[in-house]
Amino acid sequence: MNKQQMIDNAVNAAKDALIRDDVCSRSVLVGLSTICEIPDELVTASLSLLGGTGAASGSCGAYCAGLLGVGLKFNCPIAYEPSNPERKMFGIDKALEYRDRFVASEGTVMCPLLHEKLFGRSYILSDPEQEAEFLAREDHKEKCAEIVGAATRIAAMIILADE
Repeated sequence: MNKQQMIDNAVNAAKDALIRDDVCSRSVLVGLSTICEIPDELVTASLSLLGGTGAASGSCGAYCAGLLGVGLKFNCPIAYEPSNPERKMFGIDKALEYRDRFVASEGTVMCPLLHEKLFGRSYILSDPEQEAEFLAREDHKEKCAEIVGAATRIAAMIILADE
């Protein structure tokens, strides 16, 4: 399988996971697990990032999960940072590259602003009424799958760039 096929496979796996489970953050890591080793514990923990980081209408959970995937690949262990500051900066640079590419693609990293782009209005998911409205939308999974796909694609491209 060539690099583009690997990226496409990761994106499709992520979108399928979102449609099935309706968890944006975890879906990105499910997709990335098709191209690199993602610990099950990280996938499990990433559930907490859904809905704008803990349903707090903050940074998009899919975006945050992509950052975790990039960080897992490029960040050096804490114990090595003092003796290898260049390696620490390399990981930070990869995270910033991911951020910049995500913003260039989607316009923002903020969940409510992505909702506005996708649905014509934002939803505050910590508000039970707005959360119920959001979940009742027949198109919310399909539209959120597009953001999940974008986050997965960008992270996978960065992860596989030098392979």
